[in-house]
Amino acid sequence: MGFTTPCFIRKNTPELRKKLEELGYEILNSGDTTLDAHNYDGKGSHKSIEEGKAIITSYGNLYGVIYDVDTVTKKVRIDCGTNEELFLAIASLRNDTDKNQWFTDGDKWILCPEIKFSTYWTYNDVDINTDTIHKATVNELIEHFNKS
Repeated sequence: MGFTTPCFIRKNTPELRKKLEELGYEILNSGDTTLDAHNYDGKGSHKSIEEGKAIITSYGNLYGVIYDVDTVTKKVRIDCGTNEELFLAIASLRNDTDKNQWFTDGDKWILCPEIKFSTYWTYNDVDINTDTIHKATVNELIEHFNKS
């Protein structure tokens, strides 16, 4: 149980890595280098985290920094381009909590700050249509954040 949707973003900043860690991800690394196979230089060492051209997430709670983006595009991961909001929205998708995930009724969009969305809207008098509100799907997130 945990994160459900692998994705990647074509940028790499300390701030973005920190946001992933705040969501509950852990970096697959050793000190200041990334252990991702795509970052191996063929000479016995791995590239530094800062050299990475992109950040990827995988099932579970790990993320990596990669140097060769083309190798990742062949995998089954959602390409978020350079859109940080979209990347974080998709990277936040989990099956064990609602916290930090987007809910929509097709019109309103609400970012859930609680473990359970039902607890949040019940105790905070959130004006929503309870018949249609649901956790946003990947396609809905893509459509919503590409409009913004």
